[in-house]
Amino acid sequence: MTAVLSGEADIGFMGSESSIYTYNEGATDYVVNFAQLTQRAGNFLVSREPIEDFQWEDLKGSTVLGGRKGGVHILM
Repeated sequence: MTAVLSGEADIGFMGSESSIYTYNEGATDYVVNFAQLTQRAGNFLVSREPIEDFQWEDLKGSTVLGGRKGGVHILM
């Protein structure tokens, strides 16, 4: 949202909450969300190698990078 509002980006990938917060703060040139990419959270897991029939239990004993420090994903 910051990059879009500052003019550094023309389009951004974000949840609708960013647009709502900005609009509620009184922005006159607010961002409009125009696409839904997921029906749930936009979290995803990436692997270096394909894993057939992946199960969450497959992650036991693995190191998982969970996003930025202090972000919700790292705390989950």
